[in-house]
Amino acid sequence: MTGDVWWERDAREQERADGRIVPGPGPTGGGPELVDATREAVRAEVRGRIAGYTPDWTDPDRQDAGVALVRLFGTQAEPVLGRVNRLPEKALAEHLAIAGVRRRPAGAAAALLEFTVNPPNGSSVLVPAGFQSAAQTPAGQVVYETDQDLYATPATLGDLAVQEAGTLEPLPLGPSGPSRPFAPFGRDPEPGNGLWIGLAGPAGPYPRLSLGIVVVAAPPAPTASGGALPLPLPPAPLLRWDVLDGTRLVPAELIRDSTAGLSASGTVELRVPRSWEPGTPAATRPRLRWLRVRIAHGAFTGPAPVLSGLRLNVVAATAARTIRDEPLQPVQDPAATGRRRMKLSQVPILAGSVVIEVDDDAGGDVFGTSAATTAGTSSRWREVESLAGYGADDRVFTVDYDSGEVTFGDGVNGAAVPPGFRNVRAVRYRVGGGSAGAVRAGAVGAVVTALPFVTGVGNPFPASGGTDAEPDADAMRRGVGELRARGRAVAPADYGLLATRAPGASVARARGVPGLHPDFAGAPIPGVVGVLVVPPVLPDDPGEPPVPTAATLRAVADFLSREAAPAGVTVVAAPAPYHRVAVESWVTLDPDLDRAAVLARAGDAVRTYLDPLRGGEDGAGWPFGGALRHTALVRRLLAVDGVLAVTRLSLTVDGVRRPPCTDHALPPHTLVWPERPLLIPVGDPS
Repeated sequence: MTGDVWWERDAREQERADGRIVPGPGPTGGGPELVDATREAVRAEVRGRIAGYTPDWTDPDRQDAGVALVRLFGTQAEPVLGRVNRLPEKALAEHLAIAGVRRRPAGAAAALLEFTVNPPNGSSVLVPAGFQSAAQTPAGQVVYETDQDLYATPATLGDLAVQEAGTLEPLPLGPSGPSRPFAPFGRDPEPGNGLWIGLAGPAGPYPRLSLGIVVVAAPPAPTASGGALPLPLPPAPLLRWDVLDGTRLVPAELIRDSTAGLSASGTVELRVPRSWEPGTPAATRPRLRWLRVRIAHGAFTGPAPVLSGLRLNVVAATAARTIRDEPLQPVQDPAATGRRRMKLSQVPILAGSVVIEVDDDAGGDVFGTSAATTAGTSSRWREVESLAGYGADDRVFTVDYDSGEVTFGDGVNGAAVPPGFRNVRAVRYRVGGGSAGAVRAGAVGAVVTALPFVTGVGNPFPASGGTDAEPDADAMRRGVGELRARGRAVAPADYGLLATRAPGASVARARGVPGLHPDFAGAPIPGVVGVLVVPPVLPDDPGEPPVPTAATLRAVADFLSREAAPAGVTVVAAPAPYHRVAVESWVTLDPDLDRAAVLARAGDAVRTYLDPLRGGEDGAGWPFGGALRHTALVRRLLAVDGVLAVTRLSLTVDGVRRPPCTDHALPPHTLVWPERPLLIPVGDPS
C-alpha cells in the first residue's frame, strides 16, 4: 500500500446505512431493527398519508399549524419507536429473570488501615470492629469499616534483623518501616532462620499485637485441583512466633494469620504476655522489646517470601457501612403473586451480608398472649438466590441488591412471613461496594468514628478489589451461557463461565480449554481442563496486563473441581497469556475540530477495541486467540468523529514490527494488551 491510497468515512457510513441491526446488549451486541425509529421516518409516513386522509391539504406551508403538528409528532414518536426496537432485548431480559439469572452486585474493596494512638499511660487502645474512616474520591466519600478488633499500641518499630546461619543481619529502616524489600528468612530459608522485630516504647503492647505485612507478589503459578487421584499438596513451612521477655523466649499465641505463613499480604495478630521486658538478642542490637518469627519445620517449595512492608497497628477494613436493627418496610405487590415484599432503606447492598430475623407466629392468638409472643422469640431466616427450589417450610428470602427489595415466600415456594407489624427486621446488613473503593495509598485519612486516644488512621498500601455492579449487557450475555450450563461444567465454555462465580476469587473473564496444562506445553493431556483467568483491571492500574493472584487461582480451581466438574477431571487454573500490541497509524483529521481532542478519542477507541475486558466487536472483551485485522482497526478509527481518512496502519507485536496493512494471527487461547497507539496526523487527502 502506498501513501496515495486511503480509507475514508464514506464507505463505512454507507455500510451503516444499509444495515438493519441496531446496537443492543444481547449476546451478539445488537438486535433486529423492527421499525425505523427516526423522526424523519415518522414524518415521511405522515406525509404519505396526507393525500388519502386530507386531500384538501394540497399546499402545506412551513408556517402552517398542521406542519408544526407533524414535526412535533415525529419528535415525540421517535423515543417510543426506539423502545419498540428493544422488545427482543426486553423479552430476553424477562426470560433470564424467570430462569433466575441476576446481575452480579458490586464488590467491596479491602484495605489495610494503620492506626496511631497516644494514650497517657502508654498502654494499648482498643479499636473495636466497625470503626469507620473515610477517603475522598472523585466519586465522593468512601467509608472504610474495620473487620476485627484491634489493640493499637503507641510503640514504634525500632529495629529489624534477619537471623541466618546463627548470625543477625540488621535491616535498614526508614521513617515508616523497612526502606527496601527484604527476605525475612534470608537468601536460603531453612529451619532456624528467622526475623527479629524490635519495638520501642515506654510500655509493652498488651493483650494483643497486630502486624501488617505486604509481600512482594511473585508471578502466580498454575494451580490444579481435582482429578481421579489428586496429588497431595506439599505442606507449608511451620512458622513459630516468640517474644524475648528479658533474657528468655516465651511463645506468642497466633490468633489470626491472613498472610498464610507470610506467603501473601495481610495481617498477623498475636497474643503477647503482660510482662514483656526489654532485652537484646545479640550484643550488637539495641535493648528493645523483641519479637521473633522463625522457620520451625519444613521449607518453601516455591520462591521464598520477600516483604516490602511491615507496620504495627494494622487491621483489615472493607469499603462498606454496617446497618443494624432496621425494621423492613412493606412494599405493595402489584402482581398479586402472594409473596410478601419488603424493603431495606440503604443501597447498594453487599451480597451475602443481609441477616434477617422474623418474630414467630402467635399461633392464632389475636390478643398476643401466647407463650411464643410473650417470650419474644424470633427465628433467623436465610438468604438464597431463588425461591424456586424451596418448599413451604423453608424460611428463606431473596434480596435485590440494587433496590433493597427483600422477597419472602408465598407458602408454596418458601415459607410465608407471619402477619404482624414491624415483625421483620434486619439484624445487620452492609452497604457499599464499587470500584471507587480501590483507593491509592494514603487516601484514607478522615476519622468518622470518634474514639479517645486515636490520633490518626491511614492506609499505607493501596486498596485492593472493588468492582462495580455488572452492566445489563454483560448480565444478558452471561445469562445465555448460564442457561446452557445449569451449574454444571460439561462443555469447555462452561468452565470459563462458572469460574466467575467462584467465592473468594476476583475474576472478570475466564476461558476453559480442554487438555491444557501450562506446566506441560505440547500435546493435550486427557482428563485435564485448563481455565485461563483474567481479573478486573484496577482504576489505578499502572498500565500492566491484569494478572490474578495465587489465592484467586486456588479459589477457582477448588470451586470448579468441587461444585461443577465431573468426577475425575483435573481443573488447572492459570493466568491468561498476553501479547503486547502497539498500533501506529497515519490519519487525516478534520481541520475544524480540536486536533488534540480528536487524537485522544482515536487512541482511546483503539485501546478499548483491543482491551481484554471491554474490547472485541461486541464489547465483551477481546476474543481469546482472535486475529489482529488491520481493516477492523481502520474502521474503529474512522468511526471517531474528526478522523476523515486513514492512510497507513501497522502493528508492533511483542516488540516486533509487522509490515504495514497486514493482519497478525495470535496463538490460540491468548489475549492482547494494547499499548498507547501512535497516531500521526497527515495532510488533507483531497
